[in-house]
Amino acid sequence: MQSRLRPWLALAVSALVHVGLALFLLGQASRVASNGGSAAAPGPAMMVRLVSATRPAALDSAPLAAAAAPAAAVPPRTEVAGGGGAETVEKHYFGASAMTQQPEAAEGLVAGKLLVVPGITPQTVALQVWISDEGTVERVALDSPMSKEEEQMLLAAFASVRFQPGRIGRIAVRGRLAMQIMLDDTLRM
Repeated sequence: MQSRLRPWLALAVSALVHVGLALFLLGQASRVASNGGSAAAPGPAMMVRLVSATRPAALDSAPLAAAAAPAAAVPPRTEVAGGGGAETVEKHYFGASAMTQQPEAAEGLVAGKLLVVPGITPQTVALQVWISDEGTVERVALDSPMSKEEEQMLLAAFASVRFQPGRIGRIAVRGRLAMQIMLDDTLRM
């Protein structure tokens, strides 16, 4: 006789648990509807901690080893008008390893590698390029030695180069790209 009661007992306990759960949920729904709010608990949805944009004097006086490395160049800073004065805000540029699609030259470079600059000595140059999320060149740093005059001509000519921006997934991002380009004073066929 006991074996026949066990399934009925389990069914009764399960039914009581489900009825109790349903009553609890209906009670919660009626309280939320009477308050006109959502089911989320009251309180802050997000906590934000603000930090100062200025660096402490102790950090400014200490020499940084990373600043001496040639690959660790400082990205551009932009001035932001704030309440009391202007602050510098550093933009983040993704490196080549972080992007799923690398920036590609859209215009200004022949075959993505040759830049024609009238009056410059034909040579190959290594440089770092900071590219905006719209594909414009925001900064160029030369890694190859050059005369100041030729460097100015190169930087002026490189300002007209446009890129397809790098992407992470389907989102265009600001990127930093190390590249080697060939310089020539004329286009030779």
